[in-house]
Amino acid sequence: FVDDARMRVSFTSQVEVTYHSGFPELITCFLSFSSRCLKIPLYNISITNCLLTELDLTHLSQSPKICQLKGLNLSGVTLTNFCPKLIQGLLEKVADTLEELNLNLCGITDSLLTALVPALSCCSQLRVFSICGNLISMAVLQSLLRHTDGLSALRLEFYPAPRESYSSLGILNQERLAQLKAELWQLLTDLGHPRKIWISPSPCPYCGEDWSSTTHLCHGWELICTFL
Repeated sequence: FVDDARMRVSFTSQVEVTYHSGFPELITCFLSFSSRCLKIPLYNISITNCLLTELDLTHLSQSPKICQLKGLNLSGVTLTNFCPKLIQGLLEKVADTLEELNLNLCGITDSLLTALVPALSCCSQLRVFSICGNLISMAVLQSLLRHTDGLSALRLEFYPAPRESYSSLGILNQERLAQLKAELWQLLTDLGHPRKIWISPSPCPYCGEDWSSTTHLCHGWELICTFL
């Protein structure tokens, strides 16, 4: 157990890391320790709003204690420049047990998400998936929805408004967003499986909050679902 004004690390059968500023080496030490010395399986890991290195992710993916992992939350951790194979390896390691995956505000790009799709498609127990606050194109979002259509356990999905919803200055075009949502609804209908999907821009045009700070679904969220 590590506790100071900036960081808290605790672990039993769950792990939660809350990091605000300073001492990123504490996270590296903790992940290294858990991969080598922890005697109990880890069921939930939450490491949010902090700086992780590729070495940190390597420690995490190599830990034998994540073989029963059910929840992984890396929201606010920038993954933009990470080697996709590291993240792929982590997802493949927990593919048989992972039920909830949160990658909100991780700086995920089209190329990174495309590289992760095969690993995501293998997460057969996944029930909740969220990648809000990332800049993803309509084409890649549609591809993701097609590839995850075979995940029968998936019950709740949260996605960002497609990149094409914004102008070159980053201003949300509500009319264009409505058109894209209609296209996504048609895609889901064509795929033919019941799904519950929430779409919202970030920050929300109604409350001004982004996914990292809001704890509720306000008017900026729109449910796109099909019940067949």
